[in-house]
Amino acid sequence: MSPTVFTARIPLTLDCPEPMRAAVAYVFEGEYESGYDGEGLDILDIGANVGAFARWAELRWPHSRVRCYEPNPGTFAYLLRNTELSPAITCINAALYPGVRAREPFVARWDGDGEAGLATYAGDTFAATLNAPVFEVDVIDPATVAPADIVKIDVEGGEGAVLAHLDLSPTALVLLEFQNGKNRVLCRDVLARDFDLIVDESHPWDPILDYKGYRADLEGDVYGRIFALRKGTTRLRRRG
Repeated sequence: MSPTVFTARIPLTLDCPEPMRAAVAYVFEGEYESGYDGEGLDILDIGANVGAFARWAELRWPHSRVRCYEPNPGTFAYLLRNTELSPAITCINAALYPGVRAREPFVARWDGDGEAGLATYAGDTFAATLNAPVFEVDVIDPATVAPADIVKIDVEGGEGAVLAHLDLSPTALVLLEFQNGKNRVLCRDVLARDFDLIVDESHPWDPILDYKGYRADLEGDVYGRIFALRKGTTRLRRRG
């Protein structure tokens, strides 16, 4: 007899700015649900923002460790508050991106901004006229980061470059959001040999181009998400 799957509603307290409430709720409602179970895993959260995925992941995969990378100092303060009672979550105040500079310009409209990113790729999404502060943040080369069983990436435009420089040799599951078609292709290429794409969905930019200062030339482009499972992995098991 197959086990019955129940969905538990567990109250969680998370501090976040009002504009991010819907995005945080979406994470807790299963934005990153892949249908694969496991425990005692090492999880890498790249672009941790205020900590919604990290908090969800510690419940989703019991007895696991989550390493969070969040470069924006103001957002990092949210992240620390939201994970201070979670000893399995480690937080690093830095961006992951390949290059030779230890610090890079970063663009964010407010602390907790879910669409903040390094200036080197933020311009691919936002118009040059966007009125947002630019400041420098610490940057770590992804090639130097210890590998993980599960890798989540949400960096608003640099996902292809970050993914290409990570050590994915032991990784069972990749969960990422891509910001444009160019990065979708890059991510697919990196994953093609060793992973099966279990989710590969896109949405057109066109309906929202008048919103939040997005570039007009994103018309015809797409954003979306990719979930990829390592071929033949035994680290995770399919539910049911």
